[in-house]
Amino acid sequence: MKLQSRQIEQYVWDEEVTANKMIFLSGPRQIGKTTYVKSLLTPDNAGVYLNWDNPAVRRKYAQDPFFFMERKKDSPSFLLILDEIHKRPKWKDILKGIYDTVDPSCKIIVTGSARLELFRKSGDSLVGRYIHYHMLPISVSESMGIPISKLWLCNAEDWKNPWSSLMNKLNSNMGYSGRISAFNHLFRFGGFPEPLVKGSDRFLNKWKRDYISLLLTEDLRVLTNIKQIDTVEQIAELLPARIGSPLSITALSRDLESTYPTIKNHIAQLEKLWLLFSLRPWSKKIHRTLRKQKKTYFVNWIYAADEARVFENMIAMLLSRACAVWTDLAYGDAQLWYVRNFDGSEIDFLITLNRLPALFIETKLSDTAISVHCRNIKKQLDIPFIQVIKKPGIWKREGHDILVLSAENFLPGLP
Repeated sequence: MKLQSRQIEQYVWDEEVTANKMIFLSGPRQIGKTTYVKSLLTPDNAGVYLNWDNPAVRRKYAQDPFFFMERKKDSPSFLLILDEIHKRPKWKDILKGIYDTVDPSCKIIVTGSARLELFRKSGDSLVGRYIHYHMLPISVSESMGIPISKLWLCNAEDWKNPWSSLMNKLNSNMGYSGRISAFNHLFRFGGFPEPLVKGSDRFLNKWKRDYISLLLTEDLRVLTNIKQIDTVEQIAELLPARIGSPLSITALSRDLESTYPTIKNHIAQLEKLWLLFSLRPWSKKIHRTLRKQKKTYFVNWIYAADEARVFENMIAMLLSRACAVWTDLAYGDAQLWYVRNFDGSEIDFLITLNRLPALFIETKLSDTAISVHCRNIKKQLDIPFIQVIKKPGIWKREGHDILVLSAENFLPGLP
C-alpha cells in the first residue's frame, strides 16, 4: 500500500483558524508527525527542522537562542519546526520567547506526544499563542485519498442538518472504488503508517512487540515516576480481552494483586503515552456519568484480543479520530461516548455535537438484526441510529433514521 498524503495538510494552515499562531501537533509515537513536518520543507518553502533530542541543536541554542533565523535571510516566509522541544527544561519559556520575538512572517510548528498533549489541558502563559491539532491513526478515507471537503461534518453546512448531510456523503462516496480493500487492509495492519504501508504480517508481529516495549521501557520511565514497570506490562497484557466492556479497575487490581489507586494511575499513564484511550458513558447529568466505569480501547486496534474486539476497537478509534478532526476544524465541538442504561443495556457509541446527542452507532461482525435494547434506547432519545457491520455488501435503511451498513460503506465518509 502507498500512502499518498495526510489529510491534516488540507486544513492545518487555514489562516481563518490559525491567525498566525504557533501550530501544536500532537499524537502517538510513530504516527508520522516528523515525516509530515519534514515534507513541508521544500526548495520553494524555506525553513529549518530542529530536533531537540540532538545535542548540537541544544548547544547552538545555548550560544544563540535565535541561531536558526540565520537561514531565513531574504525569504518572504519561513517555517520553523521544533520537534521534541517539550522534553527540554523550561520549554514553555523557550517557545514564548521565540514566538514573541521572531518576525510574524515566520510560521512555527511544534510537534510532540505525551507532554505536549497534556500541556494543552493546563493553564500557562502560552495560552492564546498556539492552535492545537491532532495527528492520529490513518482512517479509511485518508488511506483512499478522499479530499476532506467530501467528508461528513468537514464544512459548516453539514452541521446544520447532520443526519441529512451524512446520508448525502455516504451516497456520494459510494462511487469510490477500493473501499473494501482499504478497510480490510486497515483492519489487518492497523492505522500506524509503517506497518500499514509495509503490509507484511511478519513485520507487523515484530512492530507490535517493539512498540509496546518502547513505550514501557523508554517513554514510561522518562515521563513518569512509575517504578513497577512489570505491573504496567501485565496491565497491557490483560486489557486486550477486556476491550468492549466497561473496565472494572477493582477486578483488574484484584487480578494483579495491587491497589485500586495504583492500577488507576498506571492506566492513566498509558493513556498519556497514547497506548490507550477511554470513553465515558453518556448521561444528561454529567456528574452521574463521572461515577460510572469507562470503556478502554487501544489507540492501535491491532492489540485487541479477537476479531469482534478488534472491529469494535477499530470503529472506536476511527470515530474518536473523526471527533478530534471535527473539533480541530473549529466548526463545533464533537465528542464520543458510549451509552449504558441502569438495567445494563448498552449501545456501543454515541456522537454528541455541541453537547447534544446526534448519532448512535452499534457494531456487529455480521448480525444485521437490531436488538430490542438498541431500539428502546434509540426511541428514548429519538436520534438517528447506525449499525455498522464488518461483513461486506450490507446497506439497509429502515424508516427515516435507522441504517444498517457495512464498515466499508460507512467509514469512507469519516475524516
